[in-house]
Amino acid sequence: MQRRRVTRALISVSDKTGIVDLAQALGANDIEIIASDGTAQFLRDNGVKLCSVSEITGTPELLGGKVKTLHPTIHGAILANPENPDEVSQLTSLGPIDAVIVNLYPPPGFDIGGPALVRAGAKNAEYVSVITQPVQYQEFIASLSEGSSFGQRQEWARAALLMTAEYDLQLASQHGIALRYGENPHQSATLVSHSSLGVAGAQLIQGKPMSFNNYLDVDAAWKLSNLNPESVALVKHGIPSGIARASSAALSYLKAFSCDPISAFGGVVASSILVDAECAREVVKNFTEVIAAPDFTTEALTVFATKTNLRVLKISPATTSSHEMRAIDGGYLRQERDALNSNSDSASQWKLVAGKECDASQRADLEFAWSVASLARSNAVVIVKELSTIGIGAGNVNRLDAARNAAERAAHHSPSSLSGSVAASDAFFPFPDALHILIASGVSAVVQPGGSINDDDVIQAAKSAGITMYFSGIRHFSH
Repeated sequence: MQRRRVTRALISVSDKTGIVDLAQALGANDIEIIASDGTAQFLRDNGVKLCSVSEITGTPELLGGKVKTLHPTIHGAILANPENPDEVSQLTSLGPIDAVIVNLYPPPGFDIGGPALVRAGAKNAEYVSVITQPVQYQEFIASLSEGSSFGQRQEWARAALLMTAEYDLQLASQHGIALRYGENPHQSATLVSHSSLGVAGAQLIQGKPMSFNNYLDVDAAWKLSNLNPESVALVKHGIPSGIARASSAALSYLKAFSCDPISAFGGVVASSILVDAECAREVVKNFTEVIAAPDFTTEALTVFATKTNLRVLKISPATTSSHEMRAIDGGYLRQERDALNSNSDSASQWKLVAGKECDASQRADLEFAWSVASLARSNAVVIVKELSTIGIGAGNVNRLDAARNAAERAAHHSPSSLSGSVAASDAFFPFPDALHILIASGVSAVVQPGGSINDDDVIQAAKSAGITMYFSGIRHFSH
């Protein structure tokens, strides 16, 4: 794409930092300036020659300034393709605008016209420079003589769209639910929900208000329990302490709790099935922050009422977004959401690399372990027997510690229970050492992605021990 010189610029800024110098640079390059009325007056007071939006459109600002730049003349000039004669001919009193310099009212203001201008400029970034931050002014000024590159305009457009997205989230937060505090008491926090569905829209039936950390833990537990239908999951600090699938909610809870009773203390419980009185009686025997489920029997709620501080949360399933974003310093990371695939994550698609094929029961246990490992914090190793976790090593900085922690927790659970158990690793074993720990503890079958340069050594360790090992060919890191 060729460089494009600016011939006409629109300015509408709340933050006036550096705007006079920028406007003077535009004037020095014979660039026509149009400004919203408030910005126009400020620039004129500082000796800048320009036309106001009202003078261009022939329409004064309305509703005390709420409506200023929302006009077809202005938006048509920003959105027009200057290389398309038909589009240019539709612009009556104003030619194309090829620079939009806008920043927004700070919340609690509610800017309408500013975001509309920014989005119009970003949509037409092939031809329009959209500048939204004073820190960008010097680069923009430097581009005036030769014109901006397409790469620069794309970068400015990305920054502009992120600005409007953050602005919308700030406005939405003003209408959200204020939480007592965030992860720590000195942090403010707000819950903003799309609807009455999912964890964010859950109904608090009883107990103290939900905290920021409660929501994070419930979200992790809810995802785990729904990944394995008819199961109950326990989570503490975002890491699963146990999950099981049995013939009833009560039995599932008991088996999940027994995986790691120490870590379960003060955690949250999520059930993907109806919670009845039998399950409720087991839950109230232990200190639990939250119990979440799609529904509860009347008898179960009567039991929970004896623990007035226990939060009872009713969740209606929601459609999960296909992508997720995380904030980092200076920007965001966006990725397709990781999810188990009915084909590639099925045991029927795994490659047998050591030992003999597992029977149906062990295959079911392997798939269960694999599903839990996919949502456990990396590095993760999960040991399962009879559709119950008996040892979870998660959130470790190396796979050796993950295997060791899982095996030690399983041994505490019941040393004899390790015989015939299976294990899953969310990523490959870089060396045989972690596998040796699982072998020594009594694990009889393992699934892992494979792909290490030391795969042959790991496979040989499994063969020498006489255990079964599968390669899934896919990993599920969770940071």
